[in-house]
Amino acid sequence: MATITANIALNNDAASTAVSVSQQMDLYKAGGTEGMDTMTSVSKVLTSTDQVDLITAASVSGTHHYVYISNASTVSTEYINVGIGNEGGGTPTDTEEIGRLYGGDWMFIPWTADTNEDIIITPSVATKMTVEYIVFS
Repeated sequence: MATITANIALNNDAASTAVSVSQQMDLYKAGGTEGMDTMTSVSKVLTSTDQVDLITAASVSGTHHYVYISNASTVSTEYINVGIGNEGGGTPTDTEEIGRLYGGDWMFIPWTADTNEDIIITPSVATKMTVEYIVFS
C-alpha cells in the first residue's frame, strides 16, 4: 500500500514566548485506512490577470484530495488569489476566496472535488507568473 505523509513545522520567535509546532499525518482516501496512491504535479505559467481554472473537479477521480499550491514568483508583491467555485473563463464567477499567495507563498489544503467546486486562481499581474500545484488522490 502506498503511503503519502505530510509534515509541517512552524517556529515563531516574534512573540514574547517562543512557539514551535510540528505535525505529521498520513494521507488516506476518504473514510478509510487505504493510503492515497496518486499524485499529479503541474507547473503553469500565467500571462494575464484573467481568472483561471487551476484544477477542475472533472479532471480528478474521486472527491477527496489534498492540494499543494505554490506561487513560484520571486517578486514579493506579485500574488494570486485562490478560490473555490464555478468554472472561470476570464472574469470572476461564483467563487469563494480562500487565500492570497504572494511570491514564495504556498498552501496545503484538503479539497472535496464536487461539481462546481473547481480551484480557481486570479493573478495580480499580466507578466509571466509561475504557479505550481500537486494533487494527492
